[in-house]
Amino acid sequence: MSIQFKIFLACALIQLLYYLLVFLRLNFVRPFKGVPEFLPPVSVVICAKNEARHLVRNLKVVLIQQYAQFEVIVVNDQSTDNTADVLVDFYLRNKNLKIVNITPDQSKPYAGKKYALMKGIEAAVFDTIVVTDADCRPATTQWLAKMVGAYMNETEIVLGHSPYEKQAGFLNKLIRYENFITAMQYFGFAKLGIPYMGVGRNLSYKKQLFKNFGGFEKSKTILSGDDDLFVNAVANSKNTEICIDKDAFTYTMPELTFKAWLNQKKRHLRSGFSYKFIHQLMLFLFTATNFVFYISFAALLLKGVLLKKVVALFVVALLVKFIVTFRVYKKLGSADLPVLSPVLDIAYSGYLLIIFLLLLLKRKDSWKI
Repeated sequence: MSIQFKIFLACALIQLLYYLLVFLRLNFVRPFKGVPEFLPPVSVVICAKNEARHLVRNLKVVLIQQYAQFEVIVVNDQSTDNTADVLVDFYLRNKNLKIVNITPDQSKPYAGKKYALMKGIEAAVFDTIVVTDADCRPATTQWLAKMVGAYMNETEIVLGHSPYEKQAGFLNKLIRYENFITAMQYFGFAKLGIPYMGVGRNLSYKKQLFKNFGGFEKSKTILSGDDDLFVNAVANSKNTEICIDKDAFTYTMPELTFKAWLNQKKRHLRSGFSYKFIHQLMLFLFTATNFVFYISFAALLLKGVLLKKVVALFVVALLVKFIVTFRVYKKLGSADLPVLSPVLDIAYSGYLLIIFLLLLLKRKDSWKI
């Protein structure tokens, strides 16, 4: 047995372990029917920097949530467009909207949007915080009720899902596929009892937990990570729940160019280097074996080594992946992607290599221009 085949076999087996031990469990997650009779009051926090057009489109859906008691706090983070005017217009018509302004001349001691988010949380009256972005639109007016309804007795964190809007073109499918894989990972590991991240486009946690941890003090110099680094540090098997109810999704528009998407993901993925070591290891192992799985398969095909066994193992691995994820695609709002999943997975592996090379350049990024 050649070394190339052993590598291919090892990668295939590791991939199958991830799918069968981690991701398969998502098939058995059922959304809660209805919501509890009593739901705690909620503070929704949204950071906005030059987001006037997105606020016009999305904020009204946040403000009309079917929820007994909630406030919406929008932090105007040094915007230079007409964000302030849009917020004032909403404020005059909505008693539950609160505006926090950070002026352009104000010094911010935290990188990225951490300072804005911290000011929004400080202004929150209630202990249950739900965060989303200005460019995110709740799927329904039941978004808040479904997210908060996922809290159990010991829960302090609820991980939500935020799919990208479906549009024409291969890039859109690739962006949504990458988002699906990311969601499948953090939901799957959370159900396994190893939560490691969440996304700030749809996330809830207790204000007291945030305060006890010290807010963003430990990651204040890192541009990104206002969501995943906080969850990575404080989440555990007892205090974390997931919510994959379609009524609780928040949808956002994807980037329209490959370059813009790469820049966005480069900024997001940089924070992964600050994860706990065990989390970095399990994510690296999944990503690396997936990439080498395809590379070693192509190399073995070209050499014609153990051709029947190689092809058979490759097909079996793809079938297992397809069977395990078919229902998960539907649960996470990506029902159109399974047919193209092998092509998307190969493209996704190449994209991750590009991201890694870009990260090595260590170029500085910014949250908003």
